[in-house]
Amino acid sequence: MTQQDTTQIEDDSMHFKAHWTLFLPALVVALLYGGLWVFLLVTGKGDTALARIMLLVLMLIVPVLLVRAYLRFASFGLLIRQQAVIYRRGWLRPRWRRVKLESLSGVRPVLSPLGGVFGGGALVLTRLDDGDIRLYDVDGPEEAARQISRRLRIVQARHKPI
Repeated sequence: MTQQDTTQIEDDSMHFKAHWTLFLPALVVALLYGGLWVFLLVTGKGDTALARIMLLVLMLIVPVLLVRAYLRFASFGLLIRQQAVIYRRGWLRPRWRRVKLESLSGVRPVLSPLGGVFGGGALVLTRLDDGDIRLYDVDGPEEAARQISRRLRIVQARHKPI
């Protein structure tokens, strides 16, 4: 179980960050191609075209994957407040977006098998106008969904007609 990367802020707000599993594809590619390259070196085939391709992938593709993962990691944020959910995603033009809780009908966490093991996943905010907002790579999506659901129930109870 991973340690939650959430921060309780004054006025009962919760801040969630991106999950570290964003870096897994780069690590898997680095380990596979690095291991194969070392194997080719040890077996005396380090000067073949295959070994050069492995080295090329290690030198070009792995850094690109790492930079992409870091940019996604650094640009994601989720802030759950009393009346709204504020989120930021995307690294090309990241900006904070605000969704009032009154415009939401529900929230659900989505965990992949790997997310169930490592604790990361997605969060789907269902809007009243039948549109979904999907926030991927959330650290602790079940806790975030619980917090949003709790606040959503309070807002819905407050706006119930008499």
